[in-house]
Amino acid sequence: MNKIVKRVIIFLSILLILGVIIIPKTNLFSKEDGGKSTQGGGGGRGSLPVTVEILTPGMLENVLSAAGSLLSSEEVNVTTETSGIVQSIHFEEGTRVTKGTLLVKINNDELQAQREKSVHQKKLIVEKVERQRILLEKEAISQESFDQALTDLNVIDADILLLDTRIEKTFIRAPFDGIIGFRSVSPGAYLQPGVSVARLVSISPLRIEFSIPERYMNESLIGKRVTFNVAGYEENFTANIYAIEPTVDFRTRTIVLRASYHNADYKLLPGMFANIRLVIDRVNNAIQIPSEAIIPQLDGERVYVYRSGKAELIEIETGIRTERRVAITNGLELGDTLITSGIMQLRAGMSVNIKQ
Repeated sequence: MNKIVKRVIIFLSILLILGVIIIPKTNLFSKEDGGKSTQGGGGGRGSLPVTVEILTPGMLENVLSAAGSLLSSEEVNVTTETSGIVQSIHFEEGTRVTKGTLLVKINNDELQAQREKSVHQKKLIVEKVERQRILLEKEAISQESFDQALTDLNVIDADILLLDTRIEKTFIRAPFDGIIGFRSVSPGAYLQPGVSVARLVSISPLRIEFSIPERYMNESLIGKRVTFNVAGYEENFTANIYAIEPTVDFRTRTIVLRASYHNADYKLLPGMFANIRLVIDRVNNAIQIPSEAIIPQLDGERVYVYRSGKAELIEIETGIRTERRVAITNGLELGDTLITSGIMQLRAGMSVNIKQ
């Protein structure tokens, strides 16, 4: 029994010593310190540090980027309509030619001989018609005989005209201004109708073809200026949209546009890849804000502004957008202080601190 009492006394003594050491360090019974600690924690949670932006006017552009290709304004394989032996070639490969320039001449000796024959026949027929006219005036021949002679004259004129047309086709000429490519025939070769002589390409002006999303179809695109650049040149080039494909590509949901670039200095060539920049819309002196500052809601869009140390929720109306900026058409004014960070933690009327 004495041993049990002794153990209880020892255990209680140990607890008393631990209490004397630990309790003063925890301030468990200090009302004054506890009150201060509580007040200090509440004050730290009462305001939220945020960043802001002062609204100033500026230009805002809605810009589309697209990939396109340069195309020639005209391009054709120069061919012949008649058959024959190539007599001579009158162009240098890769040079500029103008419309009507002689490129290739096909031997036409046989046609020239036929024409010469018809010309001699015409002389005889003309003399016959004159004699018949005199006889008709004297009523020595019938009107039918004179009409037959006159018909013979018209037929020989038609034959000569046909031969002139066939002879002209032996001269292969450039159908438009452009650059002639590599020739595919040689003197002495026998040409048949449809065989290519060379490729003729017009590169001034050039066409630029590219696609944009179908949602921009209602914009006034005709006449808009596009800026583009190509590999090998640091400068930017400009072109004007002149045509829109009347159908939408159902696979990509895009519309195809074509722009014209004058290319007067012949710098660019068909087939080049072009990085295109198209300004769909532009607003000068616009009130613009970062897109991440906007809070989308079911009944509209809102933003927080800083007023008298608190966050105020404002309903806004928006205009054109870019990837990072949005134009504001109603709800904000120049000089307003827009809150741009901490949006998800904010509540209307909450106290905020502006970060330096």
